Amino acid sequence: SDLKRIEIERRLSGEEYLSLLMEADTTKRQIRKTRYCLTYENRYFEIDVYPFWKTVAVMEVELEREDQPFTLPEGITVLREVTEEPWMKNAALARHIPTEAELL
Repeated sequence: SDLKRIEIERRLSGEEYLSLLMEADTTKRQIRKTRYCLTYENRYFEIDVYPFWKTVAVMEVELEREDQPFTLPEGITVLREVTEEPWMKNAALARHIPTEAELL
């Protein structure tokens, strides 16, 4: 579903990275972000901060089940739920970066 994803992550060697970089889609712009990872009340959170937005970041919560309850870390304010928004995926952002006004 749009709420559930399986991610398989691994470290790339420099050689693997360069090889994959040669296959990059040059019709899309490169997306840069700073990722902050934290745990809060036994839940893992990833917060992505993008240089093109000053007041907006994207937070992902890792859960075992879609219906599993969780508490947001103190100081986090949710402006909008974007889980099911296809235009918020990295590939879509590489085509068009919405302004902060469009997000709110």
